[in-house]
Amino acid sequence: MRTISIKGTGKVKRDPDLVIFNISTTAQANELEDSVDASNRLISELKNDFESMGFERNDLKTVNFHTRPVYEYFEVGVVNKRHERKLKCFEVNHDLKIEFDLDNEKINDVLNCLKNYRDNLDFNMRFSVKDKDSMKKDVMLDATRNARFNAEVLAEASSVELGDLIKIEYNWGDFHFYSRVDYDCCMDDTNDYSPYVEFHPDSIEITDNVSFVWEIK
Repeated sequence: MRTISIKGTGKVKRDPDLVIFNISTTAQANELEDSVDASNRLISELKNDFESMGFERNDLKTVNFHTRPVYEYFEVGVVNKRHERKLKCFEVNHDLKIEFDLDNEKINDVLNCLKNYRDNLDFNMRFSVKDKDSMKKDVMLDATRNARFNAEVLAEASSVELGDLIKIEYNWGDFHFYSRVDYDCCMDDTNDYSPYVEFHPDSIEITDNVSFVWEIK
């Protein structure tokens, strides 16, 4: 049996409609219990502030939580020097995530809120899409149309006719559903400057490949 193998490439673009903030908080104290209490107070205050902006407390989701001892290292001895360590404190890291519809007013409210916690947290902001399944479907449809078009062009150029579709090969992969926006903003030591920024993030683009094998009549 004569066959023709074609790889179709699909490409889909969407404008972002979702904002994702990843927030990493840090609290330290001499005792583990005190550091956990400090972290809990920080998270509670943060959730209170988000509630005042119209969010629900549970909108801030925990994505990571861990505790660790922090040591300081020093050198002792004059002739036979050696390195020792001493417990400095205990540290608690509590990482959170919040997602909401793309809204510049809310984005700026969140940015101004987080600025008040500059000593205890870091964060990043990303833009994504809510309906990821629709993008997956559309990119596979586009890859299929692309493969069929290429197969028909090659068959016509070779003076042959496509027969039945014999085989489809597809390897599921991970898609990057984020706009290629690099957000980096320093937080100064005062609260006097609260700029308003209009965000119009670049489109999100995903690509995918599907392989087909047709019979040649």
